[in-house]
Amino acid sequence: MATTLGAETPGLEHSPDVTRKASANYRRAWITIGFLFVFMLINYADRAILGLAAGALIKDLGLSATAFGSIGSAFFLCYSVSALVLGFVINRASSRWMLFALAIVWSIAQFPMLLLPNFTVLLISRMLLGAGEGPSYPAAIHAAFKWFPDERRTLPTSIITQGSAVGVVLAGPVINWIIIHFGWQTAFAALGVIGIVWAVAWLSFASEGPVTTTVTAAGARIENVPYLKLLLNPTILTTWFTVFAAFWALSLLLVWFPSYLGKGLGFSQESVGLLSSLPWAGGALVILFFGWLSQRLLSSGYSSRTSRVLFVCVGGCIGAVCLVLLPLVDSTSLKFALVCFGIVLPNAMFAPAQAIQGEISPVAQRGAVLAIGNAVASTAGMIAPLVTGRLVDLSTSPMGGYETGFVICGIVVGAANLLGILLIRPQDQARRLAAA
Repeated sequence: MATTLGAETPGLEHSPDVTRKASANYRRAWITIGFLFVFMLINYADRAILGLAAGALIKDLGLSATAFGSIGSAFFLCYSVSALVLGFVINRASSRWMLFALAIVWSIAQFPMLLLPNFTVLLISRMLLGAGEGPSYPAAIHAAFKWFPDERRTLPTSIITQGSAVGVVLAGPVINWIIIHFGWQTAFAALGVIGIVWAVAWLSFASEGPVTTTVTAAGARIENVPYLKLLLNPTILTTWFTVFAAFWALSLLLVWFPSYLGKGLGFSQESVGLLSSLPWAGGALVILFFGWLSQRLLSSGYSSRTSRVLFVCVGGCIGAVCLVLLPLVDSTSLKFALVCFGIVLPNAMFAPAQAIQGEISPVAQRGAVLAIGNAVASTAGMIAPLVTGRLVDLSTSPMGGYETGFVICGIVVGAANLLGILLIRPQDQARRLAAA
């Protein structure tokens, strides 16, 4: 257990004091992961409400599909800018206070729609939500990495990441029920209250982890590296592109998938709440499976390229094929299955991508690298909802517009994951940076 949390004092690994301290740190590390899991659960429930309430919002506020898509795009615009601006703050700030502040911001963003329910207020509140959530995932991963050395990070990262899926699986039916029985404004307010409760609990518990140095698989330490060399590293750039593709799929899942189920495939609003949660449930299983498999392969001596890259990128390519095939099938059940697989499989890259970047980034620069990567990749969320909304408005039928949007997503996903198979080589790049 001492090794798990980075104890590095020779000869003291088995002393009673060191063993007790390592055991306490081990428990605290996994409790921290539990908190961060819930953090992401609430985070994604906040995002999912827009898609779940789409029908009521479009009707009550008199929105076109393009206008509604622009709200999703505005969220990701502020998400990207905030992640970029605050990325360097993550390096220096206490993770305890950083995550508390972010949770408070995106909780407060839920309340304005109670007072002034109109397009402008909805747009501004979603932009504020994006500003609060942009740095949240990299800040959470950075906090987790302070508790685990490189070879043990993939599974904790997967657990935190699949909090997003569980957030929609658990919250989706509940939010949908609140929308049907109490209105979408009440649903927004409920999420705001839950976020504030988490923030207070986190502030009472949290502390910083003990792992303070990046060590390669070969045991070499990576100290400070010029940012230009880090950000132009081919492994990091290609990893960002694969996550860009994952964000493209994710934004469609958040913004347009519930509408596709209703207007495209003809499901009722009651059914949409349950069915829209199924891809998230599948995503949780996929992310956990790849996280477990990756860590198992690393422990067995396989390279991080094999463990963290190849299996995930092949899965992304399969997802791309599913989306491209969507217009060629007629069965409603088969269309539903193809969209689910097509969107879920690319998102398996979220967790290993963080571990890949952490593997070759010095601790003092890791927060910024993760946040900048999140900012660059999440620009897909600005483009995809708006493009799909425009396609729906221009199409002769909603079904045609939605499915053209999903095919474009498949092309982006396929290109990114093929490049990932060819170019992402974390151990090679880590050795070069350590040597330099």
